[in-house]
Amino acid sequence: KEATQARPSNLDPYIVPPSSDMSLLIKRWELQLNILSCKFDRWVRFVDLLVVMPRKKIGPETVEEAVHQIIPYLEDMSSTAHKAIYYDGWRGLSASAVLRAIAQDPPPSLLKKFNKIVHVDCSRWKSRRALQRTIAQELKLPQRVMDIFDRQDEEDNFSGIDEGSRAEIVFIGKEIHQVLTSHKCLVIFHNGSNDMVNLNASGILQGDFFDTKVLWTFRGRFRLSPGISEKADDSHLFICSEDLGYKWNLLLKEEAREIDGYTDKLGETVEECCLYLLALNSQGGNIMDYNWATHASSYWVCDEIIQGGQGDESWEVAAALHKQINTEDYSSNTLPSFGHELKNPPKRWVLSKENSVVPPESTSFFLAAVASESDPPLRPLPNAMFHQSNKLRVLKLCRCTFNFSSPPFHCCHKLRFLGLDSCQDLQPEQDKKQDRQTMDFFKSLWVIDICNTDWDLPSSPEIIEKMAANIREVHIKKGRIWCHSFAWRQLHNLHKLRVIEPTSPWQTGEMDEFTDMVKLEFLDLAGDSTIQVLPSMSGATSLKILVLDGCVGLEHVGPEGLPPSLESFSLDARAREDHKKEAKITRISLAGCARLVNFRLCGSLPHLEDLDLSGTLVKTLDLKDQMVQARRLQKIILWGCMQLLSILSPENGMPKDTILRIDCSVCHVQAEFHQAYATIMDIRFLQTLVLESNVDFCWKSTRFHLKLCVPACSNKVEDQSNKKNTGIGSSAPQIMGPPRPKSLIPNAYITYMDVVADNITDDDGYNSASQFQPLGSHVEIGDGISFTRVVSTGAMKATIFVMNKAKSLHVHGNSSVSTVIPEHMMSIESNVLIWEHLESCHVVRCPKMHTVFNTIYQYIRFPNLVNFCAADLPTTHCIWSKERTLNAEDNLSFAKLQSIHLFSCPRLTFVLVMSVLYTLRSLETLHISFCGDLRKVFPVEPEILTRIATNHKGALEFPNLKRIYLHQLFKLQQICEAKMFAPKLETIRVRGCWRLRCLPVVGCDSRPVVDCEKDWWEKLEWDGLEAGHDPSLLEARHSAYYKKPLPRGSVLW
Repeated sequence: KEATQARPSNLDPYIVPPSSDMSLLIKRWELQLNILSCKFDRWVRFVDLLVVMPRKKIGPETVEEAVHQIIPYLEDMSSTAHKAIYYDGWRGLSASAVLRAIAQDPPPSLLKKFNKIVHVDCSRWKSRRALQRTIAQELKLPQRVMDIFDRQDEEDNFSGIDEGSRAEIVFIGKEIHQVLTSHKCLVIFHNGSNDMVNLNASGILQGDFFDTKVLWTFRGRFRLSPGISEKADDSHLFICSEDLGYKWNLLLKEEAREIDGYTDKLGETVEECCLYLLALNSQGGNIMDYNWATHASSYWVCDEIIQGGQGDESWEVAAALHKQINTEDYSSNTLPSFGHELKNPPKRWVLSKENSVVPPESTSFFLAAVASESDPPLRPLPNAMFHQSNKLRVLKLCRCTFNFSSPPFHCCHKLRFLGLDSCQDLQPEQDKKQDRQTMDFFKSLWVIDICNTDWDLPSSPEIIEKMAANIREVHIKKGRIWCHSFAWRQLHNLHKLRVIEPTSPWQTGEMDEFTDMVKLEFLDLAGDSTIQVLPSMSGATSLKILVLDGCVGLEHVGPEGLPPSLESFSLDARAREDHKKEAKITRISLAGCARLVNFRLCGSLPHLEDLDLSGTLVKTLDLKDQMVQARRLQKIILWGCMQLLSILSPENGMPKDTILRIDCSVCHVQAEFHQAYATIMDIRFLQTLVLESNVDFCWKSTRFHLKLCVPACSNKVEDQSNKKNTGIGSSAPQIMGPPRPKSLIPNAYITYMDVVADNITDDDGYNSASQFQPLGSHVEIGDGISFTRVVSTGAMKATIFVMNKAKSLHVHGNSSVSTVIPEHMMSIESNVLIWEHLESCHVVRCPKMHTVFNTIYQYIRFPNLVNFCAADLPTTHCIWSKERTLNAEDNLSFAKLQSIHLFSCPRLTFVLVMSVLYTLRSLETLHISFCGDLRKVFPVEPEILTRIATNHKGALEFPNLKRIYLHQLFKLQQICEAKMFAPKLETIRVRGCWRLRCLPVVGCDSRPVVDCEKDWWEKLEWDGLEAGHDPSLLEARHSAYYKKPLPRGSVLW
């Protein structure tokens, strides 16, 4: 194929060329065949590599040695060399450190092979978009390119696309490719995702024909799961380092140094935290649920690996480190087996499976259930088990029995973390008194974790008081630590409280359980179906996260009692296996939570009626059917949500009669009782108001008034007044006409200004404008609105839907648009803008408008338009754009158009080109004033002229045309380029149209009145009486006064 394409284009393949051309042709073909042969050989070798992933084991002992041993694979530029190399490190350890060392300090030999090294660290994965941004930042692309990321992110915010789902930007991919084309490039990539990433989409093209090599890894941030490396592509060279049993701690140090680079320089503490996690998990992560995702940071602080004790700083440091480590790998219990080969403090961190002896050196002790049975029996604990555990700080017991009133660990006065999982009291039925001394250990506790265990806290006020001063976190799941109820306000130092599916209610009935808990930041009450009313939390002034998943008994949430500090709220009412109760909640109000950013609502909420998020910082409200089902939702209030950019509606829209009120930085919306009023300041917000299927609005209102503009600060009050006076509850709001026009042409000449004649005076173009009345479905486009930034498919589809739905359109005072709707937004996929329902249109005062309406070839347009008016358009060239000629008759487009009013459009050259034969059978009034450049109102293409001459007796009929008003059209030569036949014509009024030489042919039964200048009338051209075109068929009337044109502003004496 390529050889054939190389043949000179002027040679016919079936004709023998001259000998000189033949020799040239043969040489070209030979060259092409050689190239094809070379390419084919490369593809064969490439396919061979696809058969199985080649693996190489190297034997370095340090990161530096690994760098030296990997470099030859990178420098190999032969045809059989791999273009992509995956490095797995030592069972995952230090792989990221090796890649970073190569990127930051490449040897000179590598720099001779590659003149560009791009280091892309996405070990903390966000999205493919974030990956591409990182590449662009590394390449230092110009700011104009980087700004595209921000613009596209903004588009995705309006579309409601979450950050993790955002894909690459094609244009930036081309920019990246263009930069790399002139380089031999080595890309070093830390892949933090859970799958292969196609770098081609980001602009880094790989393959046999590109001078780009990629060295990458899944590893980094302590990601040691062995399964992740199996996802590497089989075509990539897989390199791993051989195990070094005596070097694991050195490798761990390198891994810790990598993690420390992402934190505030914790130094050796990071290594010890990682060692803690590995040492314990390797002892039996498959039989002990450490719950690293929740408790890792607590373990580090309580065990004093991270120093600082009760101070907030140590807990903040631990939480920051926790975020940098992939703890989800450790929850799966599939870690590599080298943990036992690590050198760690002997007997300090212990997991015991069957032995009940606690080493005195232990600071963390975990007692697992008996592993020999699927449902192991409870294990009784000896009373003296912890007598020598003076250093014990972290303790977790699973499936044990002991005396709750005098636990065997009562002597552990340094105990900071206590976890009990499925433990029972040896003497649950006896009425025993708790010894205050045996319960003193509660005073030192910082964290309590109770699961499947019922244990009453000591009732001693002294112990409660001391415990309240120290306890920071309480985690309860399917258990309790109270007898009948518990006032959490007693624990005034509490920062985290998690009470999930408690075995008995904790509410006191006073609704003040959280009063004055000023340090509480996290509250999780998930699965508590007994809560009917949420206690007041107004005193919890530091609360940031509130989780109410599964609280199906709640009747309402807020607005009273919720603190303004709240940042995240979650209510998941989806049914679970253990219970399928129906959610009772009727009202959710988080109004006034000024810091609320994350709002999550899930599941079936059959009784929910009111949702109020006023005054919050929520960006996206997701009400899709896949997320929430609220068939009775009657009111959605979003006043003052200044960050709101998107509402994802149910597939069929909001429930019937739902009241929707939005007031944010990009819109004001009020939809209720079958009417909707909206002011949109950013056109991209339209996709929020339109269903994804583009078949209806999200509301069920049959009438709407949609205003697209950016009002001045004072206009907000005016808008509210307009709503109150003319809006939702009353008849459709009236739009007043613009002020009296001023001359747009310096020293313009007006003739016969003193003649009183209807619709001839200079301000007559506004007579109709001032009477413009919005119809039931109305769209208004004002100043500040621009369509140039609209690029998303959703926004374009929504715009097409809205404009096709509008019955009246008012465009005014916009200083930026060059056309009502840009051509690129007229058609997308199967959505086409034809202004299907538009009946009345008014366009005024748009100084940059060049073309009022763009049209689309072979589509009908404006089938229901009745009245059109345009005024004060100083740069407008045409009303409807010219399109390709279609030699056919169109009986649907403009079929109902009755009147055209044009005033003060000095650059207008034509109104509508007859590129297809429009019948205009309903046109009654043609009124044009002060359009100095207008030459032809209706130009006609030659093909259409021929069609008229052949099939329409040489004339284009305007069967209902009654009135023609033409004023100050100095260059007008023809009304229609084809001969016009207007059998019902009644009135023609002409002033200042000195180049117009022909009037329409009129019917035999009518005698239209022609009001015009006498000089102009005498110069008209006629076809004769037999053609129905004779002055005798018209009644001419001339002004009683005859004056020479006077300049505007002249004074008569």
